[in-house]
Amino acid sequence: MALRKSVLDAVLRVARLREQQAAAQAQRERKRLLDALSAATQLDQFAAEYRNDLSRLMQQGESSVGLVQNTFEFSRRLEATAEQQRETSEPLKELVVQAGKVHQSYKLRLDGLEKIERMEKRRALQELFARESRETEDSVSSRLFRRVAT
Repeated sequence: MALRKSVLDAVLRVARLREQQAAAQAQRERKRLLDALSAATQLDQFAAEYRNDLSRLMQQGESSVGLVQNTFEFSRRLEATAEQQRETSEPLKELVVQAGKVHQSYKLRLDGLEKIERMEKRRALQELFARESRETEDSVSSRLFRRVAT
C-alpha cells in the first residue's frame, strides 16, 4: 500500500511537471504568433498613415512628384512587408495548434491520474473506517463476552 502510494505520488509529480511545461510551451507559441500578427498589423497601420499623408500632400498641392512617389512606394513596401509577415506566421499557427494539442494531452493524462489518486484516497479511508469499525466491534464483543462469562 505505501509503495503503491509513493509510486502514484511520483507519477503525479512527473505528470504535473510535464503538464506545466506543456502549458508554458503552448503559451510561448501563442505569444510568438500574436507578436508576429501584431507586427503585421502595426505595419499596416503605418502604411495607412503614409497613404493618408500622401493624400494630404496631394490635396495641399505643395509636394513634389518625387516626394509623392517616395511616400507611395514606402507605403506599398510597408504593406508588402506586412503581408510577408502574415505569410511567415502561418507555420506559427500550426505550432500553436500542435502545442495546444500536446498540452491538452498532458492535461487529460494528469486529470486521469488525479482521479486515480482520489479513488485511492477514498479506498484507503474506507479501509481505515472498516478497520476502526472492526476494532470497535471486537472491543465491544470482548467486553460483552467478559460480562457474560463473569
